[in-house]
Amino acid sequence: MGKLFAGPWSDVTGTVGNNVGRYVDGENIFSVKPHKSSKPSSQSQINHRTGFGMMMEQVSLFSGAIAIGFKDNIDKLAPGNAALKYNFKHALSGTAPNYSISYADFLISRGKLNPVSTPAVAAVAGETATLEFSWLDGGFGLSDSTDLIKVYIHTPGIENLVTNGTVVKRNALKIRMIVPFEFIGLPLHCYIMVVSADGKRFSNSRYCGSVTLS
Repeated sequence: MGKLFAGPWSDVTGTVGNNVGRYVDGENIFSVKPHKSSKPSSQSQINHRTGFGMMMEQVSLFSGAIAIGFKDNIDKLAPGNAALKYNFKHALSGTAPNYSISYADFLISRGKLNPVSTPAVAAVAGETATLEFSWLDGGFGLSDSTDLIKVYIHTPGIENLVTNGTVVKRNALKIRMIVPFEFIGLPLHCYIMVVSADGKRFSNSRYCGSVTLS
């Protein structure tokens, strides 16, 4: 690996033959492309990849929300990478290789806006495939009456999320949502986050709980 200051390969980025040029901290680095190791992966490496892949799928599912909710991370990473780093550390449970997602610890946003308090979700009696989300305002600290509520409903095995398409403000304190019929009989994991009206600020997401519609 070398640092280039002048010459025919200076300012080269990308692959050139068997070499790779890239910028790191403002410096032009030129190095040989890494080669795959012929050494078999250790069990710990396999276990790590298993957990990492599981969390990557979960993060990818929430990519739209995460693009907003993790954009101001302290590590200056891309939102998806920041979410993956945080959730791999805090929301992966179990013992290798039997990992699982800890849905209650999984975050789709981390921000300074004040979150709602005591979020909850329940099936609405007498109404088919309908959930009601409720919360307390939590309107102290960094918050505003114009803050908007975003709700996300996820069930393992189905790649589509359900979210509220209508504008709901923080002080509404509740929202009812109809979910697709194929969600009936499955465990629904529900999340809520707060976004400022201008979209520039956001709260930590909160886990509302899990509910199964019958």
